[in-house]
Amino acid sequence: MRIFWLALFFMMSIGGLLSFGQSTGEEEPETQNTRVKARPDPSKQGSKNKKIRYIVKKDTKGFLPGNKCYEDATRDMGLMYIALPKGQAMYKNEWNRNMHNLGVKLWLLFTRGPFWKLKVNKIYRDCRYPYGDATG
Repeated sequence: MRIFWLALFFMMSIGGLLSFGQSTGEEEPETQNTRVKARPDPSKQGSKNKKIRYIVKKDTKGFLPGNKCYEDATRDMGLMYIALPKGQAMYKNEWNRNMHNLGVKLWLLFTRGPFWKLKVNKIYRDCRYPYGDATG
């Protein structure tokens, strides 16, 4: 009787181990090489282009223009800082600049969460020192 239970236990354990090799159910996208009549949808494959929104600043204090690390990280978040002197296209007066920035910051609040500014400040601190942008 012991041999029966031992054989049963052995078969169940081997059967359990073999089940780990099964597929997960994820299917690879069909291409012309795997199926002749495949019609791949390019909108579902590949990366999507993000729309970049700009925060207009009077001067370069508080952001790092030209710092590739900082610009890439903020671009991944969907925003960029630009410094425009007064009188330029997006900065005709303080009211226009503030309303534009309010819209961008509200968009960031709803898409990136209420702590988006803390994330940007952390990126600022992390990217400032390795690239030599820290003074003093």
